[in-house]
Amino acid sequence: MNNITVKISSLLFFLFVIIVACNPDKPTPDPDPIPEPITLIANSFAAVPMPSTLSTGDPFPTDSIIVNGWVKQSKVDAKNLETNKNIIKHGWGIWSALTEITSEVHDNKPLRRFETWYTPQDIITAYGINNQNAAAELIHVKRGKGNLTNFNQFNHGQNNPVTSDPGIVGFVKYNPSAAEYLYKNKLFYKSVLESYKKEGALAAIPEFPLGGISLKPVFATLDSINPLTGNYSLQIWPGEQGNNQRAWGRTAWNNSVDVTIDGQTDISKRTYSINDFVYFIVDSSQAAAIKNNPQLKGEAPEAGDYAVLLGMHVSSKENVRWTWQTFWWSENPDSPYTPSSPLIASLRAEAQLDQAANHYAMAIAYNMVQKAQPNTGGSNSDVTSVYAYNPYLEAGFAKGVFTNGNKLVSDAYGADYAKIDGKLNDWGMQTNCMSCHMQATIENGVYIADQYVDMEAPYFKSKVTLDFSWSIQKNQIDSTGKNIK
Repeated sequence: MNNITVKISSLLFFLFVIIVACNPDKPTPDPDPIPEPITLIANSFAAVPMPSTLSTGDPFPTDSIIVNGWVKQSKVDAKNLETNKNIIKHGWGIWSALTEITSEVHDNKPLRRFETWYTPQDIITAYGINNQNAAAELIHVKRGKGNLTNFNQFNHGQNNPVTSDPGIVGFVKYNPSAAEYLYKNKLFYKSVLESYKKEGALAAIPEFPLGGISLKPVFATLDSINPLTGNYSLQIWPGEQGNNQRAWGRTAWNNSVDVTIDGQTDISKRTYSINDFVYFIVDSSQAAAIKNNPQLKGEAPEAGDYAVLLGMHVSSKENVRWTWQTFWWSENPDSPYTPSSPLIASLRAEAQLDQAANHYAMAIAYNMVQKAQPNTGGSNSDVTSVYAYNPYLEAGFAKGVFTNGNKLVSDAYGADYAKIDGKLNDWGMQTNCMSCHMQATIENGVYIADQYVDMEAPYFKSKVTLDFSWSIQKNQIDSTGKNIK
């Protein structure tokens, strides 16, 4: 082999080495690893369902034929408050079940039935868990009593938003059957809600299951001290004081009682034991949620503080238009202020309430007006108002809150349609839960005070009604699980 051949061979060999070095055969990369399904562990306490029979003897849920029969026999007193004893006793029976202490425990404290239930955030969290593990169920959501927050109703869908009382906080809760319905149907996803829409026609989400319950408990954390006694001071409802045509919010009440943690109730000194209230002790997560909420500026509870139940809205799906009752703490529960009454108070004796639950008053309305009107085709002619509101939620609503709602109704039916006995109800202390909740749609809906509302009102066309559930509208999320403001 001559030198030229050797040189060429050597050159080819080095070229081959360089080519191989610069262009190695790269192994096929492994596919992205499939994430391991998250481990499913049931929550430390279970959601306790409603009893099949209420303490007042009514089955739960009570057949809609029976409930509607009560509604047909509804009568109101001179203050437009319900007097039908069957309706009133049923409301107290529901209250007894909600506040019954169960065998479930959290933070070493037995839980009342309503405390074991699900918040909207619990259900939304469950959506995310299910996306990671298809076997996930609601029971696998790690949850506590619920983070306290301000209420959207103080500035929702209103012409003149109402500033939320910074001391009023709470959450929404659903019983197990209502929560399961919201979970399985994925009804907090805006895209799911919009899929029901029918342009130019009426549309609605599937109805909640019979026996479904939605709650809105209202709390105040005890942080104000009476310098004269050293006890906590709490502002409480002073009644309408003869005038329900005004905004009458808690900051204007100037009516307080003392709350003692270690002492005894002394009615003569307007001092009440903490055991006269439904309450819980704030944990670190709840305290942080309040402190980090920009709409609750100045509120700075600490873990270990007491949160007392001021009131609670309660609706139960026992007929098409639900039942509606609302509760609030009363200094004199045997003779409570309007919108409750001595008659309503007297019938709670059959409900077998404990010391704390027995200290609450109730307003109740299973119909919008009396005489009762049908689901569709009724009117506000020859009827009387039925009032039911919560002092801590609606009493502070001024006329401006209802301006948009009143315009919507008058545009559809005429200026006088909503008037009852020639008068338009347009203050917070003239409201009815059913009239207002019927306005709940996907869109930013409106509030109205007490009046008959047709379930097929023309202004519901091209919208999706939410089966009386404002809480769905206010907790809509996008595909990533983020809340839609």
